[in-house]
Amino acid sequence: MLKLSHPIVDVAITCSNFEKSLDFYHNKLGFEIVLDLDIPADLAQDVGLAPTGFRQVRLKAGNTLIKLMDIEDAPPTPSDQFSAGVRWLTFIVDDIQGTVENLKQNGVEFLSEPISAPDAAGVVCAKDPDGILIELVQI
Repeated sequence: MLKLSHPIVDVAITCSNFEKSLDFYHNKLGFEIVLDLDIPADLAQDVGLAPTGFRQVRLKAGNTLIKLMDIEDAPPTPSDQFSAGVRWLTFIVDDIQGTVENLKQNGVEFLSEPISAPDAAGVVCAKDPDGILIELVQI
């Protein structure tokens, strides 16, 4: 069993278009940049993170860090509507309607209006530039 010394799991996203992804997570969703660093090629290769060195920008989303990867020869945006791998990130919000209205003003486009669900007062999704669903939930 994996024993965690920290209760939070961070998420790394390899971006097909780093600037678009950074704009989405930082400017549109409003997550604060807390660190911008270069990961050298030897470290990236030795631990299996990537085939080359890369830039990583970390953004604070609550107690979680979303780590965006800016890498030369980035892979293309996935073409399938549904595929293996990370499909969505869920963020719990207090006021789904107000949050949606604020994010729409920042240019976020949602796939629907918020709807109720068996375990939530409201659920709505948007997509990041690489098609990862951004799920907002009001419990």
